[in-house]
Amino acid sequence: MPKWRQNLHTIAFGVMCLLFEGFGLFAWNFLFPAGEARPAKGLLLSGLAFFAIAGLGIGTQVWFWRRIVKEFSYDGSALRFRTLGTAEMQTQELSEIADLREWQGRGGPLGYRIGFRDGKKIYLQYGVSNSVAAAEQIRRDLRV
Repeated sequence: MPKWRQNLHTIAFGVMCLLFEGFGLFAWNFLFPAGEARPAKGLLLSGLAFFAIAGLGIGTQVWFWRRIVKEFSYDGSALRFRTLGTAEMQTQELSEIADLREWQGRGGPLGYRIGFRDGKKIYLQYGVSNSVAAAEQIRRDLRV
């Protein structure tokens, strides 16, 4: 993945986490308002809902961040990849790949979704160098 795209993902990740943190701080003010001994029941429920939304939003961002491939290699028997959220190189044998599908977004195809037999999925964007050729090679090798 080109460095500019990695930086774009990093900035988007940071902005989304800050946005959801803002929800969390907003919820904190509902849960513990200044000057009042105890918040009203409606404010307490609203605050808890905002706090849950913030936690879920940040968790979803981290979950997705750990599945976007930033670099990979495929040698015909094993797929080695590194995601945006992990520093170490991970290896999956060809026999562990359960499916390879087109990854669709709202604006159309974004790349490939690779599913493994253990249920894990990774997302390989078209912007990652040689992704199309490697995906086609994996598809051919899976059919053999």
